[in-house]
Amino acid sequence: MPPTTSGKLPFEALRDLIGVCRALYSAWRRSGAGPVELDELAAIGSELRAALELARKTKPDTIGHRAAWSRAEAATKRLGHLVSALEPLRPTIAAASERVCGATRVTALDEREAKKRHARMRS
Repeated sequence: MPPTTSGKLPFEALRDLIGVCRALYSAWRRSGAGPVELDELAAIGSELRAALELARKTKPDTIGHRAAWSRAEAATKRLGHLVSALEPLRPTIAAASERVCGATRVTALDEREAKKRHARMRS
């Protein structure tokens, strides 16, 4: 059952989506994505930020807060249409990691080590 648009908009989820947009933008720009895709992604991120700001300024179950819900839902749908189900996440994770850690990149060795650690945690 989908969440209702009454009550408080989930700020944390909106911030997560904004972060996804930022990481995707960085990865796509680096990979040579076209200006149409980059502009659409930037517009989606801006719409999500606007929804977050509006939701912070308004109380739940008010017209303003419902408008924030509506903007967030529309932007999320646009993001879903823009990003295919087959979008590889490695470039996005690498771009986000570089923003946090500087020039450090996610390497195949890191991936192998992560798989080993994950296997140890599961056993």
